[in-house]
Amino acid sequence: MATHHSQNSHSERLLASATDEWQAMQEHRFVVDIERDRLPADAFARYLSYEGRFVETAMAIFGYALVKADTIAHKHWLIGVLHALSTEQVPYFERTLAALDLPRSYDDVPLPRAVSAFDSGMLDIARNGTYEEVIVSMLAAEWMYGTWCTRASRASISNPYVRDWVALHAEPTFLAQVQWLKAQVDGWSAQRFDFERSSAIFRKVLALEIDFHSAAYEA
Repeated sequence: MATHHSQNSHSERLLASATDEWQAMQEHRFVVDIERDRLPADAFARYLSYEGRFVETAMAIFGYALVKADTIAHKHWLIGVLHALSTEQVPYFERTLAALDLPRSYDDVPLPRAVSAFDSGMLDIARNGTYEEVIVSMLAAEWMYGTWCTRASRASISNPYVRDWVALHAEPTFLAQVQWLKAQVDGWSAQRFDFERSSAIFRKVLALEIDFHSAAYEA
């Protein structure tokens, strides 16, 4: 995604430190298949089942960030994020799963190792990490989604449910959330920003995302 931030900004330093992981995710089979309008229906169904479960985890992650935030302004924004997850993403999954006649509950379905690792890895950062570490983890995930979905939104996508999912991550509200996360990171002082730790988290999240998206192709 094009950015107007200085190459010396904290967020751009994080991105530069994760070039390999970032490119691997931007060029992932799942992303390319969507851009070329050839995503297999079974892969999308599996993705929906895994991502639908993760929305609850994402709400918990932002809940931890809310508790750990140190200003009312930050807490207010994070409440808005939780509201968006519950009023936009949850309804999307309910609507799409019903339309595709897919079960709404996957509690009894064994998860691929990569999916479980993604869920537990992200939750572990949120539960045990600092506010800064939680923000960095979500920046990695949401910046990644915002970038490829903005690009894919310009492609011709025949499946309306895939198209809606892409649009959900390319619309102004979601992109504003990405910018807010970037502004958070870039606004930290040099003393507050632990580059080595933040870079490790940023790269870890992207690696988890790569494996998570690959799992959609595993029958």
